[in-house]
Amino acid sequence: MNNKYNIVTCASFGASGSGVITDYLNEYSCIKNLGDYELRFLQDYDGVSTLEDALIHSPHRLNSDIAIQNYQRYVDRQCGTFLNRRYEKFFGGQWKNISDAFLKKLIDAKWLGYWEQYQIMAPSKFHAFLKYQLYPRVLRLLAGNRKYIAHYLPQKSMYFSAPSEDYFLNCVREYIRDLCNVVDPKHEYRYLFMDQLMPPANISKYERYFDSVKTIVVDRDPRDYYIENVLRWGEGWVPKSVEDFALLFRKHRAQAKAFTDSSNVLRLRFEDAVFKYDGFENTVRDFLELDKSEHVNPRRYFNPAKSVQNTCLWTKRKVDFAIIDQIEKLLPEFLYDFG
Repeated sequence: MNNKYNIVTCASFGASGSGVITDYLNEYSCIKNLGDYELRFLQDYDGVSTLEDALIHSPHRLNSDIAIQNYQRYVDRQCGTFLNRRYEKFFGGQWKNISDAFLKKLIDAKWLGYWEQYQIMAPSKFHAFLKYQLYPRVLRLLAGNRKYIAHYLPQKSMYFSAPSEDYFLNCVREYIRDLCNVVDPKHEYRYLFMDQLMPPANISKYERYFDSVKTIVVDRDPRDYYIENVLRWGEGWVPKSVEDFALLFRKHRAQAKAFTDSSNVLRLRFEDAVFKYDGFENTVRDFLELDKSEHVNPRRYFNPAKSVQNTCLWTKRKVDFAIIDQIEKLLPEFLYDFG
């Protein structure tokens, strides 16, 4: 039985309109769509990509320990709680088990140990002082001997990992297959859609993690982007200062252009999906080799007549036009021509 899966995902710069892809592909019978919950475990800091950098590209006799511990904490965070199950909800309660199995394949050695980085990672300086400086000295004093202080330092599970690049990539592919198998165990769908598996830049690095993946990147007019992220949602990753906003907006796009996309990457404008729907539909359908007959719910989840309300937001909301004017002057080449 073929255990490989075809994945389709979208990428964005944060509220840059990629939800249009999630909604549009939800209208196809051949696609299992997990919705718009962001499954960022490959691209997030301390995610799989960071783990690869530590284990493969910057090997170190001790740093692999921290990289593995960081990914363990990341996995635990994404398990969620009884209030919000996060990844466990999407992977049938198997997210942690499958992630732990993935890490187990990478770990060469495990023992109770200590090194100085644990003091740096302590929750606070006071905690580090009590646990790693005062406590071991008290133990040594009570023991009544002059042994080196390392004998009394508190220990915890410590790890070493030195996989080859091929082995690491094979483990990641198996990891993703195992997660997909929970979602579609009988291979009933041609594609599985998962949101935000990829970043908008250096996508080829992440394509190595898959048997088959196609990525659609969506970008948006900077005026609407600013209004959505700063004024509506109050997102901290976007600066309120228009000068700083323009700097980051431009450099983020420059980062993406610095890498050559494979034929499995498609870049679109959110506004084109709304105002040039037929062309958008044909482009996406050709890119994924979808058949018209599989589009069983056209415009049910993505209706351009409704989504037009998410364009030209400065004309529909209370916005200081001086901000819009400044964005237009600083980022003229990124403005969408609304006609």
